[in-house]
Amino acid sequence: MMINMNLFSILLMALMGVPGLVAKVQISWDGKVTAGFSTTFTCSSSCFPNCIYSWVLKGRTIKGSTLTWTPDGQENTVDLLCTVLTSETVVFSSAISVVEIKNRLSVQVSPTNTVPSFKQALDLVCHLAKSGDFQGPSNPIWFKDGQKVTPSDKMQLLQNNLTLHFDTPLPSDAGFYQCEASLQETRVLSLGYLLSFDPWNITISGPDIVFPGRLYEFKCLTSCTLNLDCTVKWQFKHFPTGTYFSVSGNVLKWIPSIPGTFQNFTCIAENEAAGRSAQNTKMVEVKGSPQSGSQAAQLGGLLTMIHSLGLLMLFD
Repeated sequence: MMINMNLFSILLMALMGVPGLVAKVQISWDGKVTAGFSTTFTCSSSCFPNCIYSWVLKGRTIKGSTLTWTPDGQENTVDLLCTVLTSETVVFSSAISVVEIKNRLSVQVSPTNTVPSFKQALDLVCHLAKSGDFQGPSNPIWFKDGQKVTPSDKMQLLQNNLTLHFDTPLPSDAGFYQCEASLQETRVLSLGYLLSFDPWNITISGPDIVFPGRLYEFKCLTSCTLNLDCTVKWQFKHFPTGTYFSVSGNVLKWIPSIPGTFQNFTCIAENEAAGRSAQNTKMVEVKGSPQSGSQAAQLGGLLTMIHSLGLLMLFD
């Protein structure tokens, strides 16, 4: 049987722990990754000597062990891949990181918390949050539903295009607005604002009466588009007691354990950048005899506490 001697020597090096085998590739960077501001990523490994480093970012390949990149706000996350090869380009290893991108540029209604209505003047502002020593946005371009906005008699651009002003908003003005502006010499697309003249409607589906030991599902239903113009969270004055409890987005699952009690579920839909929010509360009664629920209550308190350890961050 013929053996590839080059491959055999590499495997022997791995067994003997000889330096030269690529391993333990790591990607690191300092601080947060923010749209419009550069971040330097470093790829390191135990490969030695004469190793070749390369990156893959958004379909592009870049050589070197460091990568400096300025996101433009088009994505919330990107996959960053670093590959390391030996000089013979035979042995290689790689690492991938999911990079979360924070966008400080957003479209906000002015004055804050204004509820848009017909026949009442309205301003949308291209706003940079927590700019600090950085220069604010310049040369903004406005988009509605992905199309460039054209000023008209009833819609003007003010303050060097930072403000989109409506004299008297019309139903046809409703839509998803974004601004694109220069930040630190990089064009950045902002977070968006959904201009709507109807208040958000929120309902919570699920039974009003439940019984211990059974699994029930409650769903927060909103008129706003989830994860586009609003996000949802659940809020409780008293944490639900039961043998099982979980929250995933707008879906809540619960197995109650204590009969004769009441539980309030509050769902909140909000868009922090736009300053809009709405909420609804559903009261649920747990029925059943105290005897049937006593043992479940003892177990339920423990399990609810265990589940809550991973869920507290979701609630106020």
